Amino acid sequence: MKQNMKRMLLVLCMAVCFFALSACGSASEEAVEPISPEIEQTMSDGAKSYLEQFASYSDEDLAAQLKQAEKQKNTVIESAISSWTSSKDDLGKMGEIQSVTVERADDDSYTAVVQASFEKRNLTFSLTAEESVSSYGGTSLVPTELSFVVNYSFGEKMEKAALNTLMGMGTVFLVLIFISLIISSFKKVNEIEANVKAKKAGAEAPAAAPAPVQTAAPAAGGVTITSPMPGKILGIKAAAGTAVKRGQVILLLEAMKMENEIVAPQDGTVASVNVAVGDMVEPGAVLATLN
Repeated sequence: MKQNMKRMLLVLCMAVCFFALSACGSASEEAVEPISPEIEQTMSDGAKSYLEQFASYSDEDLAAQLKQAEKQKNTVIESAISSWTSSKDDLGKMGEIQSVTVERADDDSYTAVVQASFEKRNLTFSLTAEESVSSYGGTSLVPTELSFVVNYSFGEKMEKAALNTLMGMGTVFLVLIFISLIISSFKKVNEIEANVKAKKAGAEAPAAAPAPVQTAAPAAGGVTITSPMPGKILGIKAAAGTAVKRGQVILLLEAMKMENEIVAPQDGTVASVNVAVGDMVEPGAVLATLN
């Protein structure tokens, strides 16, 4: 009996300790330092001021602000201008600020969320800033992020999702086309290499013997000298281009075992010799011509 009582007391003590520890843990987790009224007011006023300032900028003002931010390497403002530029055309003119809430992001930073109405759609603007010790010893809030989120309707979100899906599919299709073109180009390269190798092999093969060049017939003159009988040419006494006198021997013709002189019928220049030594000729064959 005593042992049972001891066991019950031990279990009860353990349960009490467990609940006590759980309560302490919950209390420590829920204990969040409240935001001071000064910080809350500063964040609220700063968020509204940023939003109104961006809404009043023209395209030229935004370009000038972006140039200045890039020069100062202020990435926070650069990112904010990019976010606003991509959103402003879907908003139109600014209406009124509907609400501002300030929350603690962590121990040293805060976020102010502004809900505002515009001509076309509503906007959620967020300003995040963190506490920083200034050079004079006090603390200040330094912006670390500014974001503009357009509140699209459910239908608009679905439309954008569908458009993004189509664009993604189109991109995949283009990539596939590009890959197919690359594969085709590889095939073309292989064909070109094969043609080059074939041409190289053809160039290395022994060249065919050139066709015999036929010698053009001598240019004929105005006066022809013909063979008076059949015979064989024994000699040529005046070559083409030789100036001759009437009766001068031009060719020697053997006929019936007799040597016959073929002479120039008039003064002139041998234009052509149409036979060679050893040629057999027939009566009337043109032996030479004169000019």
